[in-house]
Amino acid sequence: MTDFVDHSGISALIRKRLARARPWLCRAVPAVSLICFLAWCYITVRPDFDWDDANPEVLNIAWRLANGEAIYRSIDSPPFSFAAYTPLYYGVVALALKITGLSYLPAKLITLLFALSIGWAMVLLGRQWQRPARNGVWAAFLFFLIPAVLYNAIRCHTQMMAVALSIWSLVFFLRDRWFPTLIISPLLAVLAFYTKQTQVALPLAMVLYLALSRRRWLLPYAVTGAAAGLIPLIWLQKATGGYFLFNVLNLAGLTYSVWDIPPVLIHWLGPIFLFVAVAASTLWWRFREARWEPIDYYLACLLLITVFSVGRAGAHSQYVVELAAVILLYLLRTTGLPDIRGREVLVAAQLLVLLSYTPAFVFLEEGPWDVASIRAAGKIYPLIEGGSGPILSQQGSFALFSRGGIYIQLFHFVGLARVGLWDQRPLLKDIEQHAFSWVITEFPIEAAAPSGTDRERFSPEILVALRNNYQRREAIYPYYLYGPRAPDPGRLQAASPGK
Repeated sequence: MTDFVDHSGISALIRKRLARARPWLCRAVPAVSLICFLAWCYITVRPDFDWDDANPEVLNIAWRLANGEAIYRSIDSPPFSFAAYTPLYYGVVALALKITGLSYLPAKLITLLFALSIGWAMVLLGRQWQRPARNGVWAAFLFFLIPAVLYNAIRCHTQMMAVALSIWSLVFFLRDRWFPTLIISPLLAVLAFYTKQTQVALPLAMVLYLALSRRRWLLPYAVTGAAAGLIPLIWLQKATGGYFLFNVLNLAGLTYSVWDIPPVLIHWLGPIFLFVAVAASTLWWRFREARWEPIDYYLACLLLITVFSVGRAGAHSQYVVELAAVILLYLLRTTGLPDIRGREVLVAAQLLVLLSYTPAFVFLEEGPWDVASIRAAGKIYPLIEGGSGPILSQQGSFALFSRGGIYIQLFHFVGLARVGLWDQRPLLKDIEQHAFSWVITEFPIEAAAPSGTDRERFSPEILVALRNNYQRREAIYPYYLYGPRAPDPGRLQAASPGK
């Protein structure tokens, strides 16, 4: 006699329970979002340390600008650092640093204010689309519950400011009056571009919409955007001796692999995969029904650009932030999120995933390593305060806050060396001459096979030079500290005259 399992009955029971749980899950979103956000702030907000190596590099450029130094320059001489992004975020942070001095706090506060402004835009657009105000507020809380958004909401990074300016460009475009639509909207789109040069989805989408639906407004919109974009471009090129475009375009040409696309999308967009599926299916249905409006064009362009862009070396959480915001706005517009008729089970399942995964992301996935890094930093800073030479550090905070600047942006310059845009021999010579008072890594350089992430920051030649010229002094998890290797007496004797 065999047991018979009624899978269809079990599936129906799960769907029924999910449907019943949906109102409770919706009510839980604001509370869980706020708890996770406060916990994330407690973990991440420090004035002199950040474990993400991109953040100190951004702060380093803003600090140089605050001190009157050129940020778009040649990469032929040290310090080997350059402004990888267009200048608006650097400039805003630099103004704040002139008041506060070197600190992550003003940069993170600026990022947070722009992140909150995206939530405000969701509320305004929800009201414009005749949705209840609570739906827009709920969508804003849900936005912060997405791990990629939470990660970037208080970073020292350009992404959130750039996304916020693009979203507000959409807000004014949809006012459907000549001044906000044809003047303010393209100006905000240009400001988004001058915050991060990859912010092109919104203006591209609006140009397509106008070309296909409202041609009489196309020329004024395009002229305003082109004029606002070209005037600062010409000035920046002249003021920097041509290094502006060289820095933000030429030096952005790192390696690209289509095989990197799936893992980035799965890790950072995966937590909202059901909302992505609902949005994509709705977009396709509206296309077949010829019912596209500006938000449809925006989502379509952004889907294509995001999927293509995450194949670039170094793609991380920030690459999906704009798409996450637009998906929520799109569902708010087309389905009345969170009240998606006929898809209550999908909504409940998606909320269950986020309400489970995001706390795990904060407290189990990211949090423990981040807390360990912060504790280690408190022990490392007193050790490295002595010494006069620069510091070669995988985590740039140590170099920035102990020496006042980052000597080399390891990820960028090793990537540039890999594609033939930078000669690493000056760095190898510095290592051989023991120019660095400390070398700090997140892996033991004695290891035969460092991880792929570490290899992105240390080329084989750099690793060999470090192994030959530096020896470990301390290991404070998760960091390894190395000092110059003492001369080998045997080698010196063999090299002396008459021997």
